[in-house]
Amino acid sequence: MPRERECDYCGSDIEPGTGTMLVRTDGTTIDYCSAKCEKNADLGRESRDLEWTDTARPEEATETEADTADEAAEEVEADEGEDEAEADESAEEVETDDEQEAEEETEAEA
Repeated sequence: MPRERECDYCGSDIEPGTGTMLVRTDGTTIDYCSAKCEKNADLGRESRDLEWTDTARPEEATETEADTADEAAEEVEADEGEDEAEADESAEEVETDDEQEAEEETEAEA
């Protein structure tokens, strides 16, 4: 049964039947998910220096991004609450205006 491998350069999953496997003369294998990873490794670039690789992103940064997303969601909820409060105030102002017009009409008739 085919197994799912991990790219030795960027850390992403490699689906069965895709990617490149490099077998060295000593028998070790190196798996690449794409030509991009293979070429960067051949050029001698360290994967930890490239932003698009999983090894360059520490786990702390991933957690902070999740925290940022949570904070943004809370801000949206707060904004929605403020919009509802403003809508309620607007409705009260309209009712007050209608009442004043009705009073003026009754005073004009009298």
